[in-house]
Amino acid sequence: MASHTAHLEAPKQANMHWLMSFILRHKQAAFLAIASGSIGGITLALEPYFVGVIVDNITRDGIVMAQITRDVLILLGITFVTVVMFFAQRHYSGEVAYRVHYDIRRIVFEHMVTLDNDFYRQHPTGDLISRMFSDLNWVWRLLALMFNRGGNAVTALMMSIILLGVIDWQLTLMVLTILAIATVIQLRVGLLLVPISEKVQDQAGVVSALVQDSISGIQTVKTFGREADLAAAFRQENEAYRRQWLAFKRCNEPVGMLPQLITYVTTGLVVIFGGIKVVNGGITIGNFTQFLLYLTLIRRVLLMIGTTFQRYFQTQGAMQRISPLLQAPSIKNADNAVVLQESRGDITFENVGLQEDGNWLLRDINLTIPSGSVVGLVGATGSGKTILVNLLSRVTDVDAGRVLLDGNDIRDIKLEDLREAIAYVPQQTFLFSQPLHENVRMGHPELSDEEVERAIHISRVSNDLPQMPEGLDTLVGERGVMLSGGQKQRVAIARAIARDPAILILDDALSSVDTQTAAEILNDMRQVLHTRTSIIIAQRMATVKDADFIIVMQDGQILEKGTHDELVAHGELYASMVEREAQQDGELLA
Repeated sequence: MASHTAHLEAPKQANMHWLMSFILRHKQAAFLAIASGSIGGITLALEPYFVGVIVDNITRDGIVMAQITRDVLILLGITFVTVVMFFAQRHYSGEVAYRVHYDIRRIVFEHMVTLDNDFYRQHPTGDLISRMFSDLNWVWRLLALMFNRGGNAVTALMMSIILLGVIDWQLTLMVLTILAIATVIQLRVGLLLVPISEKVQDQAGVVSALVQDSISGIQTVKTFGREADLAAAFRQENEAYRRQWLAFKRCNEPVGMLPQLITYVTTGLVVIFGGIKVVNGGITIGNFTQFLLYLTLIRRVLLMIGTTFQRYFQTQGAMQRISPLLQAPSIKNADNAVVLQESRGDITFENVGLQEDGNWLLRDINLTIPSGSVVGLVGATGSGKTILVNLLSRVTDVDAGRVLLDGNDIRDIKLEDLREAIAYVPQQTFLFSQPLHENVRMGHPELSDEEVERAIHISRVSNDLPQMPEGLDTLVGERGVMLSGGQKQRVAIARAIARDPAILILDDALSSVDTQTAAEILNDMRQVLHTRTSIIIAQRMATVKDADFIIVMQDGQILEKGTHDELVAHGELYASMVEREAQQDGELLA
């Protein structure tokens, strides 16, 4: 038998090393973006040099038009190469940014759907949406800027400094000293912006979560007249977001303007000292022109680099918020997991226990459910019924004992096979904003129309089709908002029946269905239920009285077990529940 221990995976961190692994998947486009940008940066830096040469040729005695014409043609050729290279850089940088962004978003989403319920209890839906879109967009923005400007900015800066050194090394040394000091300051100040940026994005997640919750629960909001309170809460969180964003901008803008300020200071110094050199004959007018043009170019280049640094620091904060989405799931396949070809549906609970925060939710559960059995599961709210059935599909794992399916510990079974063998219909049904027939198929497009129609007939969804404008093609709306509670439950039952699973779990799945329709559904489902292992959780004893046997739970333990008649004869908790239900029904009929 396979061991159900699995290697513990270190949680992944969304950082530059992680980002680089995605860039390397598209290294050809990344190389072409950098190469074309680098060539464009070199030719861009050559332009001021040839302008200076032309100026010197024009200002010296004995103008040679042929030489000037040649220099102008060279300058035009260099400019043409620059334009072509920058066009190629823009094309390939966009390709890298969009492809990497696509890969990251796909992989993050595919990983998120494997995470456990604990993760989703800790993170509101709106906050997760904000991380998936707003924060991941910062990654795209960084890559688009970095590959679109990175290659040409760096090479243009280096080439400019080399050519300036050739022209006059003393002025160049002064320029380099100022630039070096400014770069160190910019890097250190930029690091201080990372936690501020992260706070801004955290608050954006709070605002997004509030909007998502408000829209999802709008009916409840209106029912309780909470519109004004909700608007006030949004104003408060939105104001907090505005304050944090402005605080970030106040810190960020000086960092972004620093390159421009440095260039202005440097230009002033060059005008002063360069002008003196021109007067003294140390450099020519053409050389002085070159210096001024190079300083203008350097200002543009430094602005590009400064903007890229700003984007980098903002992306650092975004990636820290993406990291929690990459945590390793606690429930995953064991090493050498068993492949479940076709489950019989034999279920065994052996001394099962489950605890949370030191409190036992389930204790000493021993239960055998033979294949093909119909089992009723009853008990007061909070007695542990839903928790018990959730163990079957490993929504959570046991803390004591083990759960067996067909003789295999479910922790040893391949997770995908285990969940494929089980169809679970919860009381709170979730439907996707898709046509009705897509909700019934739910990931099984191969289901034939006959299978779908059979499922909707058994679940009595067919009773409502004449009132639906487009029949099975009717869009059910977000979360099934276009349907009533009972209709949504019946669609969920149809979805479970259509899957034809080895194990069918109905978790109070008829609570919103009227009594007559529920009786019709159960009557038609008898044939379906007896062809598989079925567990029916119910609040009404009438729903489970025909089950092969009934389990009565209390405080996370099995209190009674037997058929309906046996349990009534025992005269304990189940019998009192049946009597109380009969009295309530009598009062309703009276």
